[in-house]
Amino acid sequence: MKVFLSLGSNLGHRRANLERALALLSRGGCRVLKRSSFYETAPLYYLKQPAFFNMAAACETNLSPDGLLALIARTEKALRRRRLFKNGPRTIDIDVLFYGRQVIKAPGLSVPHPRLAEREFVLAPLTEIAPGLRHPETGRTARRLLAALPERGGARRLPSSYKGLEDWFRALPPPSADAHYSLKNITRALARLGGPEARMGTVLHVTGTTGKTSSAFLAAAALRAGGHRTGLYTSPHVRSLRERIRLDGRDIPENDFLELFLEVESINAGELSFFETLTAVAFLYFARRKTRFAVVEAGLGGRLDATNAARGGVAAITSVSPDHLDFLGPGLDGIAAHKAGIIKRGAAVLLGENIPPSPLRLIKARARRLGCRVLSPDPLPARAAAALAGRGRFQLANAAFALKAAALAAEKVGVRFNPATAVKSFGKAVPPGRFERQAYRGRRLIVDGAHNAEGMAALLAEFGGRRPVCVAAFMADKDLQALAGALARACSRLILTRSSSYRSADPRKVRALLPAALRRRALVAASVPAALRRAAALTPRGGEILVAGSLYLAGDALAALAGRRAFHPGEMPVKS
Repeated sequence: MKVFLSLGSNLGHRRANLERALALLSRGGCRVLKRSSFYETAPLYYLKQPAFFNMAAACETNLSPDGLLALIARTEKALRRRRLFKNGPRTIDIDVLFYGRQVIKAPGLSVPHPRLAEREFVLAPLTEIAPGLRHPETGRTARRLLAALPERGGARRLPSSYKGLEDWFRALPPPSADAHYSLKNITRALARLGGPEARMGTVLHVTGTTGKTSSAFLAAAALRAGGHRTGLYTSPHVRSLRERIRLDGRDIPENDFLELFLEVESINAGELSFFETLTAVAFLYFARRKTRFAVVEAGLGGRLDATNAARGGVAAITSVSPDHLDFLGPGLDGIAAHKAGIIKRGAAVLLGENIPPSPLRLIKARARRLGCRVLSPDPLPARAAAALAGRGRFQLANAAFALKAAALAAEKVGVRFNPATAVKSFGKAVPPGRFERQAYRGRRLIVDGAHNAEGMAALLAEFGGRRPVCVAAFMADKDLQALAGALARACSRLILTRSSSYRSADPRKVRALLPAALRRRALVAASVPAALRRAAALTPRGGEILVAGSLYLAGDALAALAGRRAFHPGEMPVKS
C-alpha cells in the first residue's frame, strides 16, 4: 500500500529528528520511496513557540492502518516525542495524510487528514513530491489544494544549493533593532550548538569606526604567515557573501557554508537575524576546523554585537569617530562605551593612535577595571610600505595596528611571531573595495568603501589635489550633506546614484543638500552602471574615476564591471 506522511519538528535538532524518523519508519516496515525537501514554517496555531521543519514522504507498506499507527507511535517514542507545554514544541510529529485511496474514519485515525486543505506546511512539501495526487473525496489534486490557500508564504523551502542559500538570505527582512541588537539570541543559539565560540582558538576581536576590516584582514594574514591556522570573520562583504568567513586566506567553500547554515537553522529556526546566523556559522566553521586563531570583526559597535558572544583574548579598537549615532550614541563617549564592551577580563587591549581624549579615558577605565594591559601600535617595519604600495597610505596605519594585534594574539598562547615574515603577506591581504584599482573604458577606476567623515578624509588625501570624476552613493543614516559636500569639493564632477541596498539614500535628496555652487557640478544617475557610463563620458581617456561613499556601492560597482549583480542582504537593524 502506498501511503503519504507528513513530518514536523520544532524542538532540538529538527533536521536530525526528521532524518531519524524516516530511518525508523523504513526499518519498521514503511519503506520511504520519495521525500520532499525540508520546509521551515512559522507556528500556525500556538504562536509562542519556535519555527518548525516540515517535510512529506511517500512510502510503501504492508502494514494495516492500525499497524502503521503503531509504528508511528514507536517512532515518536524513540525520538522522545514530548511537548514542553500544551500545544507547544515537540521533537517529532508524524501524521498520515493518505492511505492508498482509502477514506478512513476511525478513533485515532482520520484519512485523508481532515485539516489537509488548510495547511500550507503540509501541502507545499506534498505538492513537491506528488503534485497530481488526488484527494479521494473531493478529487482535487495536491497542487490545486495548495493554489487555493488564501495566504501563502508561511512555509519556505530550505535551500539545497549555495545559490538557494543566497536566495534565502535575500528574502529575509531587516531585523528590528530591539530584537537584533542584543546578545540574548546568539548566546542561546551558540549554547545549543555546543559552544563553538569557546573552541576556535585565541580570539582577536576588532572594532572601530574606520579601518577595522582592513586591520582584521591584515592581522589574519600576519598570523597565517607564521604557519597558524587562522579564521577571519568580517562584514559587510563586497564581492561575495563567502568572503565574510575565511580560513587561511580562502573564502568558506559553498558546500561547507550551506551545510553549516542548515545545521544552525535546524537548531535555531526562525530565531536569528541574518548577521546572527552568519556569526554562528562562522564560529561553528572555525571550531570544526580547529583554528589556532580567530580574527573576528564586530559588525556594529561591540558591546551588544553578536560577535561579542566570543571571549576575545585581544580586544583591538582602531578608532572612535561619529558614525551610527542612532544606535551607539549619544556622542563619542556613547560610541566608545559600545566599542569598549568587547574588552574581556584579562585581555590585551590595543588602541589606535587617533582616539579622542574623552573616549580614550573611558576605554582605558574599563580596561583597568578588568585588569587588562593597554598598548599602542609599534612603528611599522620599512618593508611593509613596499608591500602595501598602491593600496592607499592610510593602510600603513592599519598595517601597524594589525601587526601589533597579531603579535599580542601570538603572545597570548606563547607562539613565536616574526614581524618581518608577517609583513610579506600584506600585499595580497587588503580586503576588496579598499582603494581597489580597476580599468574601465580606458579610464583608471578607484573603488573605495569610505562611508564616514574619517574614512572620506583619508581617501581624498590620496589624490594630492587631483580631481577625479566621482560616482557616489550613501546610506541614508549617514551625514549626507558632509559626505557629499566633501566629494563635490574634491572632485571635478559628482555623479550621485543609489546602491542596490535597501538603506541607500535617494540621490536627488542628497543633491538638494549641496550648496548651489556645488549642486551645479552634481548629476544624478538612475543606477550604478548608468553612473559609471556617465563618469566615463566625462573623463578623458587615461583619466581617473573615483567610486566612493559606501561599501555596498563598491560591491555594486565591482559587480557591474564583472557583468553581474551584487548581493546585499537586509542585515542592518531598523528602528521600530
